[in-house]
Amino acid sequence: MLADRKSPSKAVQRMATESLAGQEAALETLKRIMELINDDHINRIAVWGMGGVGKTTLLANLNNLYECSLAESFDIVIWVTVSKDSDLVTIQSLLAERLNLEFEPGESMQCRANRIYRRLMLKRKSLLILDDVWEKIDLKDVGVPHGDDQAKCKIVLTTRSFDVCRDMMTDREIKVHLLREEAAWDLFVQSAGDAAMVRDIEPVAREICKRCCGLPLAIKTVGKSMRNKRMIELWKDMLRWLKLVVPSGGSCIEREVHLPMKLSYDSLPSKIHQSCFLFCSLYPGNFSIKESELIQCWIADGLIDKHQTIEESFNSGIAMIENLKDSCMLEQGDGIGTVKMHNVWRDIAVYISLVEKESGFFPQSRMSIDELPEKPEKLRHVRRRISHMNSNIHKLPTRVLGCSELTVLFLQGNPLKKIPDGFIREMRALRYLNLSCTSICSLPLSLFQLSELHTLLLRDCRYLENLPPLGALCKLEVLDLSGTPLEQLPTEMDKLDCLRVLHLAGTHHLEYIEAGTFSVLSNLEELDMSFSAYTWDTEQNLGGERAALDELFMLEKLSNLQIRLDTVQCIVPCRDWLGRLKRFRIWVSPRICESSYYSPIQQDEKRAILRGVDLTLLEGGLEVLLHNASALDLINCGGISDLSEIVSKKSLRGLQNLKSLSITGCSWIKVILREEKIQDSVLPNLENFTLSRLENLVKIVDGMLQEGCLGKLRTIEVVDCPKLKKLISYALLCQLHNLNEIKIADCERMKVVISGNLPGGVLPKLRVLEMRDLTSLRTIYPGMSNWPSLVRIEVSNCPKLDRLPFAFRNGFSIREIRGELEWWNNIKWPSEDIKISLQERFQVFIATPPTRGDREA
Repeated sequence: MLADRKSPSKAVQRMATESLAGQEAALETLKRIMELINDDHINRIAVWGMGGVGKTTLLANLNNLYECSLAESFDIVIWVTVSKDSDLVTIQSLLAERLNLEFEPGESMQCRANRIYRRLMLKRKSLLILDDVWEKIDLKDVGVPHGDDQAKCKIVLTTRSFDVCRDMMTDREIKVHLLREEAAWDLFVQSAGDAAMVRDIEPVAREICKRCCGLPLAIKTVGKSMRNKRMIELWKDMLRWLKLVVPSGGSCIEREVHLPMKLSYDSLPSKIHQSCFLFCSLYPGNFSIKESELIQCWIADGLIDKHQTIEESFNSGIAMIENLKDSCMLEQGDGIGTVKMHNVWRDIAVYISLVEKESGFFPQSRMSIDELPEKPEKLRHVRRRISHMNSNIHKLPTRVLGCSELTVLFLQGNPLKKIPDGFIREMRALRYLNLSCTSICSLPLSLFQLSELHTLLLRDCRYLENLPPLGALCKLEVLDLSGTPLEQLPTEMDKLDCLRVLHLAGTHHLEYIEAGTFSVLSNLEELDMSFSAYTWDTEQNLGGERAALDELFMLEKLSNLQIRLDTVQCIVPCRDWLGRLKRFRIWVSPRICESSYYSPIQQDEKRAILRGVDLTLLEGGLEVLLHNASALDLINCGGISDLSEIVSKKSLRGLQNLKSLSITGCSWIKVILREEKIQDSVLPNLENFTLSRLENLVKIVDGMLQEGCLGKLRTIEVVDCPKLKKLISYALLCQLHNLNEIKIADCERMKVVISGNLPGGVLPKLRVLEMRDLTSLRTIYPGMSNWPSLVRIEVSNCPKLDRLPFAFRNGFSIREIRGELEWWNNIKWPSEDIKISLQERFQVFIATPPTRGDREA
């Protein structure tokens, strides 16, 4: 069966990508794609061209354009990265995820297709973006509307081959060409910096640029490697190497444009840097890799010094990732804390792995799992690190494999139900094993003979209800059991003397942990039990049978903690211990939260999340928690009508450590801060302030605040506060010298953003102003003001807003004004000069497609 998920999926998932600003050819291509999308006679559009030419960047920018204006064109935009190794099942799973559908184990592909089809048919219109298609996909078998219903789902795909366009029966094909000489030079200078324009260097730099054959990825990679180098000898040396690998006058085939990029690999500072880069080829191309997981791989394989603390090792890993990103060999992934490798770079990494056999990497899908040789000598060097992740493997060989030197094995994301005992028996050197997201019900006994195992990942193994004793894994340092249905932890945990990282997040059935389990894990540095069902209490209350919170107080190396508490009373005796933690997320909630919308924990984050808590009981443990927190989230809390009752308490000293504050769904709150209740400077270090779903909020600040209050505030975001009529007064706003962003949405009664009128006033650092769905909004600010730093304004569905508070000289910094064309045309300007000066900075949202009635007319 398919079930609806509880949390809604975003209609558009924003893609991390580069801007196309200044790239005229790319912008023209993007415009052409949008014209074809808006043509009702065209259903399938192909964007094709060689790898690295910019196809994905084009469509990622297209995807992001719909983020602010989706309702005018489509109900949902679905991005699916297909890649070379994807199959129909994988594509169905990605589609289902975006459509809020969940597949049950064993459900047939046809049943899945039918359900996807019905869900898409419920939409008014959908846009499906298929990136990196390598061969024909029968979209009917996937579940995409077809035939008479195909108008329900418009399709845009990217591919390297025109044959794929034919096989997919696309209606229009747009080829993305290599850059012309001057466009290539402009991009090269943008990447290399102004050093490329130095008189003596420029001729050499232009010749280097030509050797990149107009391929944007190669141009950016080589250009960035030469950024701001001002010694001509360095440029001549680069040109000499390029002449060796790219013959003059050679045709721009893929091999030739890849060779300059291979030079960047050869130029990495060390063999360790090269191995860290090749590690990424164990993942599919364009796959968003969690940075923490990648760094765990590097640590387990000895590429990062394990004698450091976990935090120090993580910092070393981040430095390595940034080095590879600076070389354009990795790029930002699709989520926070993720990176990905471009398909072209992965092709190069796979090539290197095959040619340089001593590298020891075996990227996935080069051969079947059944084709692994039995003799150890055939796996020496080349087969030390093997990936078969997301390969739709249902069954593993039962024979003993000759993999005695294997150190890393990826099997995550496969529908495996069993790991045969013989499969891993001879993997005596194995240090990293990832079995996450498989259907295994148990682990083979031979696993516990892997005495060198450093990292064991079993995340989201939904059928793994029991584990045998783990004591034999004496070198285990990382154990991830998150998302498993375990009711109790395995025995012999107390023998894991080396364990440094333990993840139990989302263990919704975990009820019993034996007393003493944690107190003996003296090397434990990181414990994640967020969204776990386990109930913590003090040893005094538990009576000594179950693990108590007191055990964590004894762990001197523990620096990163994420747990949920039913009550804060047990925090009272641990004031000093809580202060020693470098990072924490502590939920105080009387019930289990089924899932999390929180991003990965950030460096130095100390977050307290209070859900459903009576804030009148602010004493003892709660005070200790808030005093140590740098971030506070109040969700559906009650008992107070304004936050002054908390921040004014002397024992909390105005929450001086707090940098982030979010208040959501607290229906009792009418005012956030009241002047009459606040005598001292409160929230002096607050940087980010979010208010959401406060149905009775009428004012954010009542009166004025003491000097220094909110003095470091950078962003304020207000969403769905229906009784709020103004955001803030101008007089108060002038105290917020560091305010950088204002974002407001779904406040139906808001009439003015900034009230009051002080001629000549200045908002010195305000850079972004976003206003969406403010149906009563009439003005941003009733007067004229200086906006020396304002860069972007966004207005969506604010039909009564007909004036902007800009004079001819006070909006010179604005680079972008986004809004509906009808709204822009109805603005009343003080003078025609102002309109003319701002017209070129206005960007219209994507126009509404014609209605069915318009087409028939």
